[in-house]
Amino acid sequence: MSVILPAGTAFLDDLTVEAAALAGPGHWQTGQLGSAHFTVRALEGYRSEVPPDDPACARYLSALDRTATGPYRMRVTGLTLTPGSVMAAAEPVDGAADEFMDRLALELGPDGWFERPHGRRDIWYVNLLHFTGDITEPAKLIDWVAERRRLEPVEVVVPAAELVRFRLVGGERPHMRPVRL
Repeated sequence: MSVILPAGTAFLDDLTVEAAALAGPGHWQTGQLGSAHFTVRALEGYRSEVPPDDPACARYLSALDRTATGPYRMRVTGLTLTPGSVMAAAEPVDGAADEFMDRLALELGPDGWFERPHGRRDIWYVNLLHFTGDITEPAKLIDWVAERRRLEPVEVVVPAAELVRFRLVGGERPHMRPVRL
């Protein structure tokens, strides 16, 4: 489970389609509509099921209710490439997203254990494409990302944060889709 800021825009979806075409089939197109998001905080590892009366889920939702104010305004500023993904880098337009992240960490208390060893997240991004195997055109993908390292900023307004879990969706555009709890 994670707390996210959903970032569904055609702009991110279009970038995801372009990156996927260069990377080749089978990679997870996480930046597509209905899936793109800024992760505020991962709360635990994958669980195949979360029962409706799950006590941890209830605590996470309570912490979210006490801290989330929204809206959150983010500005996508460029792309970056990591060993595991193509990412759209972003920066907050104002202090709302960073303040929310910090308040949530405090409100979670012991339930914030999962990310605590890594320290405070200091970047905002949307994973457009998660690599699941070999990249068909690695040099072309590297060049494509380099050409988009800096983009004309595009603002994404997120009305509210969500507590989600992820489900793998197959098909022509496989991806990990956030499912709201």
